[in-house]
Amino acid sequence: MNVAAQNCHDLFPAAGAQPSEMFEADAPAPGHYDTIFYLVRQTIGARHVTIQLDGEPRPPADEHMACLEHPLVTQGRRFGMLRAYAEQFESGASHLLAGFAVLVAEQHALWSEAHLDVLTKALTRRAFMSDLGRAAATFQRSGRQCSLIMFDLDHFKAVNDVHGHAAGDAVLRGVAHVVQAELRRCDILGRLGGEEFGVLVTADHLTALDIAERLRAVIEATVVRDYPQIDFTASLGVASMDAQTDTRDALIALADARLYAAKEGGRNRVQGAEEMMRAFALQAAE
Repeated sequence: MNVAAQNCHDLFPAAGAQPSEMFEADAPAPGHYDTIFYLVRQTIGARHVTIQLDGEPRPPADEHMACLEHPLVTQGRRFGMLRAYAEQFESGASHLLAGFAVLVAEQHALWSEAHLDVLTKALTRRAFMSDLGRAAATFQRSGRQCSLIMFDLDHFKAVNDVHGHAAGDAVLRGVAHVVQAELRRCDILGRLGGEEFGVLVTADHLTALDIAERLRAVIEATVVRDYPQIDFTASLGVASMDAQTDTRDALIALADARLYAAKEGGRNRVQGAEEMMRAFALQAAE
C-alpha cells in the first residue's frame, strides 16, 4: 500500500476557515491567529491572509491579486512565511505586514513553549491528549477514520544504565526526529512520558498498521550521532476508532494493551487487531 498516496485531511478544521488558513498538527490550531489576520485585513486592505510553514507546499497564487509576504523568524531561524493578498494595497502595507510577522512569530514561540516537549520537539502529553480528544469527537460526529499508534523503546533503561542519560536523551531525540520525518504532515507525534510515544494518524487500521511497520523499521535502523554503538528497537500497538472503540480513553486503553502484547510477543514488532494483522500480512506478501 502506498501510504503517501493516502489523503491527509485536517482532523479539526475551524468552522468557516479557508483552506489556506488551516494549520497542521505541529502548529497552533486553527483560529489561533484569527485576531492578527483580522488586523492585517483591516489595516492594509488585504482580501485574505495565509501562513505557510517551511516544508509545506506553497498555496496556489491568485494571478489576479497582488501579494505581499514577509518571513516568520524566531530565535534567528526562519520557520515560515506570512502572506497577504489584495487587489490593491494601502500605502506602507509592506512595512505594516513586517510588524504583523513579528506578532505571528511571537505567538508561535509562545505556543511551542507551551505545547512541545523540550527534548524531542514532539507534542507534550497534555497537548497530544487534547488533539486525540478532538479526533475522537470528530469520529463520533462524522465517522472520520483515525488510529492511534503507541510505541516505546525496548530495554531503554539499559541505554541509560550502560551509556548514561546523555546518551538516552540523544536516542530519544533521534527517534523523534526519524519518526517525524517518516510521518505525513497531518499525523501527530506526542511524547507520552519517558520513552513512550503516541502517533495519531488519519487512517484506517490497515493503513495505520503499514505506518506502524515503517516506523518500527526506521527506528531499528536509526544511528544516533555521537553514539553509533547503541542499538535499539521499538514495540508498537495499533488501535483504530470504531463502533466499540469510539472514545479517547477506549482508544488509548486498546493501543496500550496491544503495545503490551507486542512486548510479550518478543519486542521489536507491531501488534494490531488479529484479523487485520492477518490481512496486512497477506497484503504485504502480494
